[in-house]
Amino acid sequence: MPRKNREKSATGIYHVMLRGINRQDIFEDAEDYKQFLKMLRLLVDRKDDNNLPLPPLCSVYAYCLMNNHVHLLIREEGENIGESIKRIGVAYARYFNRKNSRIGHLFQDRFQSEPVNDIAYFGTLMKYIHQNPVKAGLVKEVRDYPWSSWAEYEGRGSENGICNCAAVIRRFGWQNLYEFVCTPVNENCILDVDSRDERNMTDADVIAEIKDFYGIDNPTDIQKLEKEQRDDILRRLCLTGVKLRQLSRITGISYGTINRAKSGSVEPSP
Repeated sequence: MPRKNREKSATGIYHVMLRGINRQDIFEDAEDYKQFLKMLRLLVDRKDDNNLPLPPLCSVYAYCLMNNHVHLLIREEGENIGESIKRIGVAYARYFNRKNSRIGHLFQDRFQSEPVNDIAYFGTLMKYIHQNPVKAGLVKEVRDYPWSSWAEYEGRGSENGICNCAAVIRRFGWQNLYEFVCTPVNENCILDVDSRDERNMTDADVIAEIKDFYGIDNPTDIQKLEKEQRDDILRRLCLTGVKLRQLSRITGISYGTINRAKSGSVEPSP
């Protein structure tokens, strides 16, 4: 079957995940992390042969480098998202293979991307991306992880930062952003989408995820939302591994409606 075309973002902003082939590690030491960030910086801080500035190929709002995958919150600028991700993926794979005397693919054949079409979801991803190392048990607090963009937001990054922190802080306000991103999510809420295909969530897990990421205390309140917003939440929950029948039972929304939301189909007229 031909591959499904990537869903286009109305804002040009995407949540992108690059994953090591067969879930293998893509970072083995500090130099690897630094090299990837150096390559990412070249997409936003470009110079010509005379060292004069060139337009950026993309804008980066957040990143987190885990041992076997990378999360990016990124906006298209000078080229489409596929070209930017291919550019950095090829360059890093060439570096990694040369360093480790290996050949072959380093990343899974196709990176994952999800459009970010509203500010609420953008905020959710800011928290999601920076909380990844905490949920994985690597650190106790967001600020303790050295390979995410949060150091830039706290002003601890290099002078030539990668992220457009100013735009995000201007939109959310520093105190609101800090409190939202750094407040731990409910312990029952599973953040790591790298494991989403293997998730076996209890009803309590799903209810906690709906509360933590969408601010909805009672899952049945999803029924009261406008159709577009309702279907968007249902689709995102399905994409993170929640079973359709389980979601139907928890929300009181019919299986058929959830299935149509998941596939993006139009509901039949009454």
